Order: sequence, then structure tokens, then C-alpha cells
Amino acid sequence: MKNSAAGFVMGLLVGAAAGVLLAPASGAETRDDLRRSMQRGREQLRELETLAEERITRLIDEIQEKTQQLLASGGELMDAKRQDLQEAIQVAKRALAEEREIMLRSRRERQLEAEIDQSED
Repeated sequence: MKNSAAGFVMGLLVGAAAGVLLAPASGAETRDDLRRSMQRGREQLRELETLAEERITRLIDEIQEKTQQLLASGGELMDAKRQDLQEAIQVAKRALAEEREIMLRSRRERQLEAEIDQSED
């Protein structure tokens, strides 16, 4: 944007200088033409600046919106993964409790067998 605006202004100045050198009109007419050309150039430059500001504002708004969407979807993903992890922990706790119960039963059975063996001796 900066280069195109600079090129535009440079072209305007070169055109104005060429107009002065090659103009068949009188000095007063040429100066009036130059003033009008410079005024049109300023107006076009202001329009370009306004357009650039509007585009930048739209881009910033879009970036902010996309960022919010990403953060929201990232938060939802984290919540889902957190819930999956909690469920997996619960399953592991139940499996551990079942294994503990099996081990306790096995220990009791061995103790009973040992007591029976001792009483038989």
C-alpha cells in the first residue's frame, strides 16, 4: 500500500512537471490546472487512505472473531478431553478395586487352606 501510494504521488508530480513544460496554455491557466490536478490527487490519496483504513479495520475484526472461535473450540476440545480422562480414571479405579478384591479373596483362601493344612497335621 505504501509503495503504490508513493508511486501514485510520484506519477502525479512527474505528470504535473511534464504538463508545465509542455503546456501550450498561459502560466495562469497552467497553474490553475496544476492546482486542480493536485487537488484531485489529494482527494484520491484520501480515498485510498480511507479504503485502506476500512480494510484494516475489517481484517482486525475478522482476526479477532477467528481468534475467539479458535479459543472457544479449543476450550470445548479441552473440556471433552478432560471428561474422557476423568472417565478413564474412573474405569481404572473400578478395575483396581476389582483386582484388589480378587487379591484379598485369594489371600483369604490361601490363609484358610494354610489353616486347614495346619489343623490336619
